[in-house]
Amino acid sequence: MNIIICGAGRVGFTISKLLTEQNHSVTVIDQSSEDIQKITESLDVKAIVGKATYPSILEKANGTDADMIIAVTRNDEINMLICQIAYTAFNIPKKIARIRQQDYLKENWKNNSLPIDTIISPEFEVANAISRRLHAPGAFDMVELSDDRIRLIGLKCVDNAPILNKQIKTIASEYPKLLSNILVIIRNDEYFIPNSKTTLLEGDQVYIVVESSHVTNTMKAFGHYEKESTNIIIVGGGNIGFNLAKNIENEHNSVRVKLIELDQNRSKWLASNLENTTVINGDALENEILEEVNVSSTGSFISVTDDDEVNVLSSLLAKRSGANECITLINNSSYISLLKNIGIDITIDPKAITISTILQKVRKGKIRSLYTIGEGLGEVIEAVILESSAFAN
Repeated sequence: MNIIICGAGRVGFTISKLLTEQNHSVTVIDQSSEDIQKITESLDVKAIVGKATYPSILEKANGTDADMIIAVTRNDEINMLICQIAYTAFNIPKKIARIRQQDYLKENWKNNSLPIDTIISPEFEVANAISRRLHAPGAFDMVELSDDRIRLIGLKCVDNAPILNKQIKTIASEYPKLLSNILVIIRNDEYFIPNSKTTLLEGDQVYIVVESSHVTNTMKAFGHYEKESTNIIIVGGGNIGFNLAKNIENEHNSVRVKLIELDQNRSKWLASNLENTTVINGDALENEILEEVNVSSTGSFISVTDDDEVNVLSSLLAKRSGANECITLINNSSYISLLKNIGIDITIDPKAITISTILQKVRKGKIRSLYTIGEGLGEVIEAVILESSAFAN
C-alpha cells in the first residue's frame, strides 16, 4: 500500500518504521525539519518538510496514488483538516486521525461531521487498556481476544509458583486441562521463544494465551492468587481518569472508586458527571490526601495525570503506604525500563497503545485485533483465515 503519514513524532516515526518493514511505501510529512531529518537518517521512507494541510504538499506526497492517510500531528484540528483535504482534493480511500479532544468524540459529531474513517482517541484506548488489566490481577498485561473466549496475559514467575524450575513439557503434563500456550519469555531484559525443554525460572516474564475459563487456574500455576480489586484510587481527573472511572462504574458495580484531582473546577465537573465515584480535590503527593483516601487498604492505585513525575512519585508513596498494586502512566517511554526496579508494578505507555490501535486499522484482510507486546517486542494478531491465505489447510 501507498501510505502517507502526517506527523513525525514518536507515534508517526514508529508507525513508519513498522510499515516500511512490512514493505509498504511510506511518505512522512512534518513541519519540523529536525524530526524529518531523524526519519530520513533512520528509515527508508520519502520524507517531506511542510504543512500536510496544504494541497500542494499532499500532491508532492503523491496523494492521488495514496491508499491511506494517517494524521497523527499534535493538533486535533489539523488532523481533521488533513483528512478533509485528503477526501475532497485527492479522494484517498482510507483516512485515520488521532483526536484527543473529547468534544469531537461525541456520537453526534463522530457520525455526521468530517470524512474520517477511523478516529483514534488515545485517552479512550488507555482507559480501556487499564480496565482490562483490572480483570486480571497479578498480570502486568492483559488483552481479550476472540470475543473474550481467550486472553493474552503477561505474567511474572514469582517465588511461590508451582511451575517454577520445571520444563514446559513437564508443566503441560501436570496441567493437562489448561488450554494455554506460552508465546515468549523475557529473562534479564532478553527475550526468546520457548520450546518443550525450556525451564521457567523465578523472575521470568511470560506472555501466554489461555482460554478465558482457565485464567484463574493459570494464574495460580504462576503463583498469582490475587483477587480483583474492590477498592480503587485514581489520581488525575483528565480524560483518561474520567473515562476509566466511567468504565469501572459500568463494569464493576461492587467496586469503590475514589478519584483525586488537583484542579478545583475540574473536581466539581467530575463530581457532577460521575455517579458512584468519590471525587477528592487535592494533591496526591500530600500525605494528608493519601490518608484521607485510606491508601493503605487500596487494591489498585492508578496514577494517570499528564505529569510523569507526579505519576511516579504518587505511585511510590502509595506503595510505601501499603497499596497492593500500582499502575502508572508514563509518557516518556525511556523511563519505563528503569521503573520496574523501584517498585512500580505496571507501567502504561499511551503512545504504544495508540500505535497498536492504529496498526490494527492499517492491516488489510480480516484482522480482528492486533496488540503490541512488550516495548515493541512483537505483535499478537487475531485474524480470520481466508480461502486465499497461505495459512489455509
